[in-house]
Amino acid sequence: MGLCTSMIGGHMNNALLVLFVVTGLILMLFWREAVAAYRDSQAKKPSDGKRGFVRQISDHDEEMPDLAATQEEMEARFDADRERGKGSLIRDMANRSPWKDAPPSSDVAKSMSDEIDEVEVEHVGKRTVPSREIDEVDRSDRLGEDAELTDRVAANVATQDVPKEMKDVLIDEMMAERKAKREEFSDAVEGLDDLLDD
Repeated sequence: MGLCTSMIGGHMNNALLVLFVVTGLILMLFWREAVAAYRDSQAKKPSDGKRGFVRQISDHDEEMPDLAATQEEMEARFDADRERGKGSLIRDMANRSPWKDAPPSSDVAKSMSDEIDEVEVEHVGKRTVPSREIDEVDRSDRLGEDAELTDRVAANVATQDVPKEMKDVLIDEMMAERKAKREEFSDAVEGLDDLLDD
């Protein structure tokens, strides 16, 4: 029974392999024919079929002139080229505009604006309201955000020339003043946030 099953399985594998090889060959032949047909269609297209900027650029191209035989002939060609006006593809396109000298009339402008679909953007200028409460982050241990240390350094710098007896008192006073200003600013920002939330 086992030998019979393995023989059937072996024949199935061979049949599948042959099927894949034949399918691959058919696909390769089809691809080769498709590429050949595409190349033939491209070769038969007339060169007059150029459109848009490609056509305009090719219209600006000129045939290559014959090489100059002498230095005088070369200089004469350069002089003639300098005196001839140069065209500009962009300027030529702009000069074809019907509104190059004056803007369109109000009726035309209105009809043009009617063709533009109006887009409505919903949440412009609105703050995101989170779906859950977000815990406030304790930033006191972050480097560069130690407000007390910053206040102490600023107070020490400001009281460098003060006598030692008064220095400690002035430092404490300056630190308290800076802390009060910071809290006042923080309250103002929170009040502004509340106004924006409403």
